[in-house]
Amino acid sequence: MKRRDRILTAISHSEPDRVPISFDIVDPNLENKVLQHYGAKSMSELYEKSGIDAFSVWKWPAAAPIYIGPKREGVENHDETYGCWGKVNQHIYPLQNKTLDEYLWPKAEYFDFTRIKNDLLTIKQMDMTTAVGHAGVGWCHHVQMRGYENALYDVMDDDYMSEYLSRVRAFSLAYFETLFQYADGHIDIVRADEDLGGQQAMLISPAMWRKFYKPLWKEIFDLCHKNHAKVWMHSCGYCRDVVPDFIDMGVDILNPVPPYVKNSDPPDMKNTFGKQLAFDGAVDQINVLINGTKEDVRREVKLRLKQMSPGGGYLIGPSQVLTEDVPFENVITFFNSCLEFRE
Repeated sequence: MKRRDRILTAISHSEPDRVPISFDIVDPNLENKVLQHYGAKSMSELYEKSGIDAFSVWKWPAAAPIYIGPKREGVENHDETYGCWGKVNQHIYPLQNKTLDEYLWPKAEYFDFTRIKNDLLTIKQMDMTTAVGHAGVGWCHHVQMRGYENALYDVMDDDYMSEYLSRVRAFSLAYFETLFQYADGHIDIVRADEDLGGQQAMLISPAMWRKFYKPLWKEIFDLCHKNHAKVWMHSCGYCRDVVPDFIDMGVDILNPVPPYVKNSDPPDMKNTFGKQLAFDGAVDQINVLINGTKEDVRREVKLRLKQMSPGGGYLIGPSQVLTEDVPFENVITFFNSCLEFRE
C-alpha cells in the first residue's frame, strides 16, 4: 500500500497494511539530526529513505496561500496563520490593547490563493495527503489574539463576545470559501486547534465553550465537509467533557490523546469514541519519550498499536510535537519500533 492510500485508509476507519506514523519536530537541530540519520534532505524525502510516513498538518505536506496584505502592528509573522495570530510563548497578542474597531482585521483579499491548487497537486504527486489550515475560530484563537487574562474576562461579557465572534466569523468564512474555491477539490484535511485544558480540567466551563465557540466551529467544519475535506483537531490538555461536541460539530481526527491527562486514556478514548473519531498520537511524550529508556519507548509503541489499531482509525504519534528535550535515541527508537511492530 502506498503512503497516501495508507493514511486515507486509516483515517477512514479501515485497517491499512500498517498504521501510519504521525509526528512533528519543532526543534530544527533535532529535525536535522533525524534527516541526517536516514540520509534524507527533507521531510518529504524521509519516506523514500526510511518508510516513515511523515504525516503532518503543520509543516510539509501542508499548503497555504501567501499573505500579501498590510503589515499589522503587534503581528510577529504574517504567515499561513492568517497573518493575525499572536504567539502565546512570546506574549505577543495583537488584540491585547486594542478595541475591536482599532484592530486591523484581516480580509480574504489579503491573501494570494493562486498557487494553492498547484501546491496541493504537487503534494499528491509525491504520494502524500494534502493538508491546509489554520482553522482558528475558538478559544485557542481568542487567547492568541487577546491573551489569557483578557480572554477570561471577555467570556463574561456577552456583548463583547457577540461582536468579537462576528468579526472572526466574517473573515473565517470568506477565507475558507476562497480557499476551497481555489483548491478545486484537492484538500484532504483541514487543520484546527483548540487547546482547552490543563492536566485536570478545562480552562473555561464546557457550557461557556459551547455557548460561544462551538457554533462557529460547526459552521466552518460544515463548509469543510461540503468540500470533501476531513477535519483534524488538536486540543492539548483536558477536553473529555466536550469530545462529544467535537464529534457533533464535525471533527474527524483528534490529536494528541495524551495518556497522562485526566480522562484521556487512549484505549478508553478508542472504545468510547472510536466509531466516530480517528485518533492521532497517544504515545506518552512526558513519561516515555522524554524520560524513558529506549526499551520503554519500544514497549510504549507496541502497547499503543495493540490498543488503538484494531479497526483502523489510528495514526501513531507522540502525544505532543517532538521537542528538544526528547533524546535523539528515543526519537529513532520510536520510528524504528513503529515500522517493526506494524500492527
